[in-house]
Amino acid sequence: MRKSWLGSWVLLLSACATSSSVPPGGGGAAPLHQVRRVQVAPGVELEVLDYGGKGPALVFLPGMGSTAHVYDVLAPEFVATHHVYAFTRRGYGASSWPATGYDSATLGHDVLVALDGLGLAKATLAGHSLAGDELNWLGSHHPERVEALIFLDATDNRGEIAVFLKDRPLPPLPFSMLDGQPSREAVSVILTRDLGGSFPPHEIDQAYEFDAATGAYLRYHRLPEATELSVRGAALPDFATLKGPVLAISDGQAFSAWVEALATREGVPADLAERARAFLPELRQHEAAQDALLQGMPNWKLVKLDGAGHYLWLTRHAEVVSAMRAFLAR
Repeated sequence: MRKSWLGSWVLLLSACATSSSVPPGGGGAAPLHQVRRVQVAPGVELEVLDYGGKGPALVFLPGMGSTAHVYDVLAPEFVATHHVYAFTRRGYGASSWPATGYDSATLGHDVLVALDGLGLAKATLAGHSLAGDELNWLGSHHPERVEALIFLDATDNRGEIAVFLKDRPLPPLPFSMLDGQPSREAVSVILTRDLGGSFPPHEIDQAYEFDAATGAYLRYHRLPEATELSVRGAALPDFATLKGPVLAISDGQAFSAWVEALATREGVPADLAERARAFLPELRQHEAAQDALLQGMPNWKLVKLDGAGHYLWLTRHAEVVSAMRAFLAR
């Protein structure tokens, strides 16, 4: 799914501080991060959060549906040893919402150009969920720009799911149901219940929209088609090509659990349920093979936090921070 024209673009890059965000209840507290915008393609800018810090660059990339602000509780843990950033990908939050460019290669290239715009020759990249595709693309195609990679529950093979869904309607995805919620606080309660930990306040402000008059939840703050385009644009990963240091922290679950739910849940269309049942044995076999591959790769450090859930730094914060610090200090 690589785009041959990506390398031929001549881009005008911009990276300028525009505002700052103060921690909730802040008063005179120091800003949590500076907010910048970096142009990565004609008419496309990414929101960049600069948490500050000293040392080599550490860049966080969010999962599908999240913005860079989801790392407000994790990124500051590393400013003593690294200069820490987080990017919001195209189509989400305060970044630009173009109609195209949601395949793995384009999203990975966005990160590459954002690094250029910030003057970063090399960085450690930490990515959650969908960001695993961007990490894989960068590590495979531009290893000279990658110090190390950290997969935060991000090694699931989304490319296989894209193949499974090809030319078919997108089935329900495992997102929280927020329609009808009367307030920002009600949304926060549901997300905390479903994810096992509280979303940072800035993430709720940036990832969701609320009625200015009533405060009621309206919708996700993203291009409406971004989720489906991101799912369908996922490439098959090739983890064996990643030769640098890699840390992968997972919750022990994989996509087979979602496909199994499609095969058994009431209300799923009969043809989709049947395809899910037929696909499930193959998917489980592939997941087992991938797990064996990663276990056997000497440059990979695998940490499994059983039961942590997908947003594992919200539920098992101390363990995630400890594992990352040990890896970064190697």
